Amino acid sequence: MDNFHYLNTIENLCVENGKLQAIIESSTNGIIEVDIKGNILSSNPAFYHMVNISPRDGVKYNLGKLLNSEDIEEALSTLAHGEEEILVKGFHVPVTHGGREVMHYLEIKFSCVPVMNDDFIIGIVKDKTDIMRALENREEYISTLLNMIHELKIDNRDSIYHIASLVELRDHTTGKHLERVESYTRKLAQEYMHNFGDRDERLTDSFVEDMAISSILHDIGKVAISDTILQKPDKLTSSEFESIKEHTIIAGEALKEYKGRKDFLAMGREIATYHHEKWDGTGYPTGKKGATIPLSARIVALCDTYDALVSERPYKDAYSHKKAIEIIKEESGISFDPDIVELFLKINDEFLKIRQFYDDDS
Repeated sequence: MDNFHYLNTIENLCVENGKLQAIIESSTNGIIEVDIKGNILSSNPAFYHMVNISPRDGVKYNLGKLLNSEDIEEALSTLAHGEEEILVKGFHVPVTHGGREVMHYLEIKFSCVPVMNDDFIIGIVKDKTDIMRALENREEYISTLLNMIHELKIDNRDSIYHIASLVELRDHTTGKHLERVESYTRKLAQEYMHNFGDRDERLTDSFVEDMAISSILHDIGKVAISDTILQKPDKLTSSEFESIKEHTIIAGEALKEYKGRKDFLAMGREIATYHHEKWDGTGYPTGKKGATIPLSARIVALCDTYDALVSERPYKDAYSHKKAIEIIKEESGISFDPDIVELFLKINDEFLKIRQFYDDDS
């Protein structure tokens, strides 16, 4: 390459870099770069504004201390070491404005970005304070009910149905959706255990039963979503869809303190948080892909989708069992785990029997 072309290439790179920097600087979302210990290396003006700190002081802060989070360093370590591809965390942060302290809710989506021979941890920060305030009462209600389950040692199927039915009562179109999803999940999980039991030592009859009961909690986060959105007969707008996507994060937050205390609640958190993830990584809320999506969520994702396809909704007619099979088969390796799709195709007649047994009109 001669000097002219070399200089021209450098000039073009500088122009592109300038454009990128302008986009970052003008973004309404906070954009931060941190090291593995959570020290802020750089950030844009939107982030400074969100946490009310001076741009001159921003690089002196540690994100964990700034957000009062003790586990941020451990979480970033899992990201840096490749144990997670994308990490989404929510933080309640006290921010002082005009001498008055106001609680804000920030959601940060971390990802590890390789540049040449180095990896950079980048965080996209969204201020979801207004959304969380609107959801505050319902989220508190969920937490209260879950706390009752823990404190009173009520750990049976009926108590789980009592909680999950809060969503169903607000959406009359779902009928016996919970019963069907539980039954589909049990059948499909049993089939998975019989075919792939050697893959995971957890695959036992009790594990399958925990998964079936936990599946009932898959949409518990929708308790915190507006009736206007849940019951809308038309296609959702992009902003409405963003709101409804919040149900996965809300459910995860509400259930997280019970992780490890009861198997079905720990699994319920996995399912409620990740059942909208897709095998190819294009789902939400975190963009997990492939086998990084928990097995329980991968199984319930297919079961929930099948039931949605064969059920009538305000915005669509019910598809036939045959059409639902075709759609799910087409989504193998895209939305769904190919192994789980194969098992579904093998036992699809069992799904039809369950659908007929728990018919909404019966």
